[in-house]
Amino acid sequence: MLKARMLVVEDEVIIALDIQRTLIRMGYDVPEFVTSAESALERIGTLQPDLVLMDIHLSGAMDGIAAADEIRKQHALPVVFLTAHSDEATLNRAKITEPYGYVLKPFEERELQIAIDIALYRHSAETKLRQMERWLGTTLESLGDGVIATRLDGSITFMNRMAEVLTGWPQPEALGRPFGEVLRLVYQTTGIPITNLVERVLENGLIIDLSPDTALINREGMEIPVDKSAAPIRDKSGNVAGIVIVFRELTARKYVEEKLRHFAVHDVLTGLPNEILLTDRLSQAFEHAKRYPDYAFALLVIDLDRFRHIIDSYGDVFGDMVLSAVAQRLRENLRGADTLARVGGDEFMVLLTHINDLLDVVRIAQRILDKIAEAVIIEGQEAFISASIGIVLSEPRYQRTEDILHDAVFALRQAKTQGDRRLRVFNTVQNNYAIRLLQLEADLNLAIERNEFRIHYQPIVELASGTLSGFEALLHWQYSEHGLLAPADFWALAEKIGILVKISAWMLHESCRQLRAWQQLSPANAALSVAVNLSQTQFLHPSLRNQLTQALAASGLDARYLCLEIPEEVAAADPLVSSHILAELDELGVQLHLDDFDAGGKASLNLLQHPSIHTIKIDRSAVRSVSGTSDRKSAIVRSILSLAGELGKKVAAEGIETAEQAERLLSWGCRCGQGYHFAEPLATKDVERLLASEAKT
Repeated sequence: MLKARMLVVEDEVIIALDIQRTLIRMGYDVPEFVTSAESALERIGTLQPDLVLMDIHLSGAMDGIAAADEIRKQHALPVVFLTAHSDEATLNRAKITEPYGYVLKPFEERELQIAIDIALYRHSAETKLRQMERWLGTTLESLGDGVIATRLDGSITFMNRMAEVLTGWPQPEALGRPFGEVLRLVYQTTGIPITNLVERVLENGLIIDLSPDTALINREGMEIPVDKSAAPIRDKSGNVAGIVIVFRELTARKYVEEKLRHFAVHDVLTGLPNEILLTDRLSQAFEHAKRYPDYAFALLVIDLDRFRHIIDSYGDVFGDMVLSAVAQRLRENLRGADTLARVGGDEFMVLLTHINDLLDVVRIAQRILDKIAEAVIIEGQEAFISASIGIVLSEPRYQRTEDILHDAVFALRQAKTQGDRRLRVFNTVQNNYAIRLLQLEADLNLAIERNEFRIHYQPIVELASGTLSGFEALLHWQYSEHGLLAPADFWALAEKIGILVKISAWMLHESCRQLRAWQQLSPANAALSVAVNLSQTQFLHPSLRNQLTQALAASGLDARYLCLEIPEEVAAADPLVSSHILAELDELGVQLHLDDFDAGGKASLNLLQHPSIHTIKIDRSAVRSVSGTSDRKSAIVRSILSLAGELGKKVAAEGIETAEQAERLLSWGCRCGQGYHFAEPLATKDVERLLASEAKT
């Protein structure tokens, strides 16, 4: 806790120094002292002390009492007089400034410390009281109900803004007037005045609800139907000191009832749904999951770490402001369909609906942790806070909201045992998987900068001669944590987190650069080509053309030696868009290969006829059946080769594993192929050894 800061005002320098040393020894912060009232008023704004110790008789035009009065008016700081003067006249003048203490010189240290501590405590309590009064005043003024308070004799002491509006009486004019003159009440059906309201409340000492037939006649004579109650105001001893009347226009009843319904299922401080509403939404999610098996949801329980420290350091009011700030950050980082609720003092819950997989949930949770951890600045005061999160994913075994709530809280407890700012997924396997995915995502984002991607090249050969015609580029990740990963282990994740285009651009540049370097090794390599696979994201991305142009320009590779392999399902997804993209790519001069072709429908046949497609590539699953001539897939392969030949398209096969497959494909008209029968994907240095051996033969 920060030391209380003191400003000493004493015109005797030696005495001032002694007081300063005494206060520092007692544990207070006393950066300096001043010797005149004028200096004190000048320095207070800069030093911002918590308390002023003031001598009364000071040299200069202004004495300590006059200075204390100015300090009270301008800065609302507590002043303790520390003086040798105790005569009646001086005391009476000093009282006017409302001092927080009066210590006579010479003094005992204990006496001074008690006076200071009492003054600081009293000032703190009064500050909180003023804050509460302002809050209460603001609350009363913002109410949709009229509020009027009276003394025992019925004279008005207070009216809020709504009471002024409904009665037509401004508060300054109404104060002190008889209650019945300002708030004229009648029975609406008969017009008979309602009298003796104050007396009835005072007599019974209880809250009185007026007849629903009550109407208010305002200052202009207009009759307004109202709903009204009156209650006694009691002092601290329990004695009735007056009454308070609360009334509202009946036309606003629906609005008020709606507000009441809102507050029944919402948190008052943050305005968020409370546990009642969250449980209802959770029940709806269960019902939806029963009707739609593919529907999935997740429940997050969020607890602020060491929030008690915030309360102890800055107080309850500041703590409430922090909670409101956290609630706002949570709102901003969730989707509209999700439900965010405050279910306890510093505990929140989030129901995530329509989730795709665990990674989506974990990424949202991690984003929440990061946002909460940012500094909270309230009224110039900076505070730091963090949170822990327990996560549960919907599963068929969950049939009751109580069960999933229990497991979410259990996961939260597990997270908190690991330290601050942690998340935990219920179910150890899922939790480990979630943590691994987060780490994988973080490392994948840095893989290019760390030079961890590797391209392996699988040779493509002419089936008739066995001559090398080119390579298919296959991306791998040399991941320090798990060794060499194939595309299947990270490609989908790269696409999900939005870096696939960046990776594919690198792969295009590197494949073109490497092929051009091999072409320049020997004239025999000049016609070698390289095939690069395109995913749907890459194929449809507007930057693809620029990526290709830049890769070709940077490497110096002739466009005809770059082959782009486009899966049939990607090209067939939107024929109109695909046709336009294929035509644009063809204009660049690159070779376009239709990958995984199976002639399965009208879209496939249309693609086969597309003028921009140069080569049809038969998938390994079809090639695997080539050894059986009567097999249905073998028939499909033969029909593809026959149709392609009639249309003037080349055909290549991948996944050739035996000599028999190679021979049959060749006999059916397939010109090129690749697979383990010829060579597995090779690292760069192995390709160079292969090229060297080819050059010798």
